Amino acid sequence: MTPEVIQTIAAYLAMAVPATVAISNIAKLIMEWLQQRHKIVEAQIQLSHQITTHYLDRALDPAAPLAIRHQLLRFLATPDLQGARLSTWAKAELERVGGIVDETNRAVASAEEGLRLAKNAADLERAEQKLVEAVRRQRGLLEPPTTPPVTAAALRAGLIQEKKLNRLEMPGADLTNTELVYRELRGANLKGANLSHSSLQGCDLRATDLSGALLIGTTLYTADLRGANLTNSKLRSCNLQQARLEGADLRGAEIADCDLRATYDDSTQWPDAFDPVQSGAVHTVSG
Repeated sequence: MTPEVIQTIAAYLAMAVPATVAISNIAKLIMEWLQQRHKIVEAQIQLSHQITTHYLDRALDPAAPLAIRHQLLRFLATPDLQGARLSTWAKAELERVGGIVDETNRAVASAEEGLRLAKNAADLERAEQKLVEAVRRQRGLLEPPTTPPVTAAALRAGLIQEKKLNRLEMPGADLTNTELVYRELRGANLKGANLSHSSLQGCDLRATDLSGALLIGTTLYTADLRGANLTNSKLRSCNLQQARLEGADLRGAEIADCDLRATYDDSTQWPDAFDPVQSGAVHTVSG
């Protein structure tokens, strides 16, 4: 190799090394920005869910003044915030509540006019009774709210009393801190859903798709998970005591710090190198 070639390579490296360092620094800054942006988006989503749950709960409170429910429903009727199904319901409820508000406002005005024009005690009594009824209606005590559709927000708010939710379609749903005890969720699609810190005690989860689901601090006490798909899910600090895992597929699942005093059989599929007996699970013989 000639001295000229060596000098050329040396000059190139002298220019390239600072450029590489600069590119590396820029890439690092971009990654830091993206991570920070991701945290901000996550916080915004969590806040939106909290607001939605609170507003939905308040909007369906029969004792809440109709005018307040009217305002809350306006917020819930925003599709980009709440999703199409919930916003469609909120718009219909908004129209219904709006009609009641208009009707009772007219009734109040009529009653007040009756009080002003009362000529005797009987007229006064009738006008007062009309005013009382109008005010009671205005406060929402005579019109029970309609039931919202089964959405993640409605479930989180505890507004869905229906027990049979078989074949529910909620892949990727945020169902954190949700009470779903003793519900029938057989064959439901909860793929990638976040069920952290929720209670599914006694639930029928047979053949349910929970692949990739987050089950952190989740109560699955006495839950029936026979034939359930739990592949690649994350089960941390879960209570699976007395749960049934016969035929369940847990391949690729992350299982850590769980109370796994559940039952399983030969058809149960576990993550590689996972010892269910050591974790407290009890093997049963399929009959």
